[in-house]
Order: sequence, then C-alpha cells, then structure tokens
Amino acid sequence: MLSYEKKPDSNIAEIVVDGKIADAEMNAVMTAMQADLDKGGKIKLLEDIRAFQGMEPAAFFKDPRFGLAMMKGVSHVALVTDAQWLKVLAETFSFVSPAQIKVFERARIDEARSWLASAA
Repeated sequence: MLSYEKKPDSNIAEIVVDGKIADAEMNAVMTAMQADLDKGGKIKLLEDIRAFQGMEPAAFFKDPRFGLAMMKGVSHVALVTDAQWLKVLAETFSFVSPAQIKVFERARIDEARSWLASAA
C-alpha cells in the first residue's frame, strides 16, 4: 500500500508505505505529488515507511526517475522507519540530495512532524 496526502493549506505532504507497492498506487501518488509541485514553492515530505515488501516491476522502474525529478521541489524529508537498511540508504543519499534529510524511528513520528513544521 502506498498513499499520499497533503492538506491544501500546508506545504507538508505525507507518504505512507505499508506492504507491497502496486503500479496503480505509484501512478496515483506521482500524479498527486506532481500536481502539488506544479503549484510552485517547495514542499516538505514525511515518508512513513511502516513496512516495505517490494514493488510491482512497473512501479519499481518509475520510482527512481520520479524521485530524482521531484527532489528539486522538496526542501526537507523526514524519513520515519525502523528498517536499518532504509536508514543507511537515506543517510548515504543525504550527501547528494538537494533536500535536507533526517531519519526518525517510528516511535518518534510526532517529532518528525514537528521538525518539518519548524524547518525553514
């Protein structure tokens, strides 16, 4: 399951991953996020990775291309996960990302939201 939500009066969006990501879900998230990015300004992104059980092949090949393209419109990323391999990946990617990335354990999701809300 993959979902995307952004309140109209906020510049903070949340993506939730919980299980396997289907191609249709990836398409819906990409469309919604691109619409928000097209409005101008930068968004802040909370990625809540509850469980990751892979992706359908079509979704897998879209993810890297979209991720790199959308990073220009994202100023901050709070990655919320208990998966050690995702923490290492995010910390490594933070050295080349135009967005500021910070990793939080799942028990600290409220702290992640507060960090995004106060980030300039």
